[in-house]
Amino acid sequence: MECDKFIQQVCDDLAENIDSNFCESLKNHLEECEECRAQVNALRNAVHLYQCLDEKKVPANIHDRLVKLLNVEDLHK
Repeated sequence: MECDKFIQQVCDDLAENIDSNFCESLKNHLEECEECRAQVNALRNAVHLYQCLDEKKVPANIHDRLVKLLNVEDLHK
């Protein structure tokens, strides 16, 4: 996913307009902060890899840890 699309998705998920001050600040920060960019890229890659796996192949303990780490609702419980 390209950065602009990712930022749009983050802003959409946070119910923000892509042109809002928050989204602009987020974009600027990610452009300037190598550490945050690396964390965002790692998270994006983890989500992508997780989505590519067949649900049955992911051990329950790994699934639970990812759900907790990503702070998302577990739709499979």
